[in-house]
Amino acid sequence: MSHSMPEVERAIDARLKLRHYRLVVALDRYRSITRVAEILGSSQPTVTRALADIEEIFNAVLFDRTGRGLEPTAAGRVVIARAAYAIAENDELLIELDGVRAGRQGRLRVGVLPYASTRVLDSTWSYLFSLRPKIATVSMEDVTGNLFAALRARTLDCAICRFSQNDQGAPGDEAMEQVLLYQQQPRLVVAQPSAALLKRFPEVDIAKLSEMDWIFPPADTPIRGMIDAIFSAAGRRVPVPTLEAYAVRTIASALRNLPRGITVLPDDIAQAVCVGGAAEVLEQALPWSLPPVGLAWLRNSPKVDLIDGLRRAILAREV
Repeated sequence: MSHSMPEVERAIDARLKLRHYRLVVALDRYRSITRVAEILGSSQPTVTRALADIEEIFNAVLFDRTGRGLEPTAAGRVVIARAAYAIAENDELLIELDGVRAGRQGRLRVGVLPYASTRVLDSTWSYLFSLRPKIATVSMEDVTGNLFAALRARTLDCAICRFSQNDQGAPGDEAMEQVLLYQQQPRLVVAQPSAALLKRFPEVDIAKLSEMDWIFPPADTPIRGMIDAIFSAAGRRVPVPTLEAYAVRTIASALRNLPRGITVLPDDIAQAVCVGGAAEVLEQALPWSLPPVGLAWLRNSPKVDLIDGLRRAILAREV
């Protein structure tokens, strides 16, 4: 394989089909030509010839043939990643076209942080539901790391999530745009039966907190890191959580059933969890800050105009 890059570009333009991408992704998943042939209802020689054709188009070996099966080469990993994006974009295009035929103007897939404020969510849905022609909307709730991964995989168009410094400097079409929406402050939330005891102290008493039944968010979240920092700064061992949860309704229910239950939540979410009187927000301030919440999307997103309209609508109501 010794074609020049202009020749490779011409080959891609003239010969590359979506079925080639689907085959490459299938080979990466199963790592076996025989298995892929069975799944596709084809023969092993046919799949082998198709792979050779794809490798000729790209002028590169995409898989090494080993005793353990197929192993992607460096070029193969690049093509596989782009193939997965192309397949996802094509599938989304078909869904959007179906929506257009039903009178919609398309579809927007929005990721949402579980601790996003009600005010921002109301602004989001108010704007999107007011658009004419109507737009189909899909919402996915998850932690920031998973939302960023979904943006990169093109399974989300934008996300309301915490700022990530790790995604500011990505090159080219991988570059992430992030716009600040609002700040959140952390607050201690304690089950009502234990609130009176902890409220007697003018400052946070780490010794008392270590004896409580803790509700932790998942690992690798800002609040989990903050809880670790609270105990580490006081020279205390981080407690083993009684419950690990991130869903607001689950946390509220747990606090109703844990007389010594305690957790850390953003201020606005903390107030919502305490509605009904089963828990209380402690007045003692925590000397830490949470990363700000923003709107994120890929710079080359085909939905950039729609996302910009959403950004302006949210910020207009935040001012």
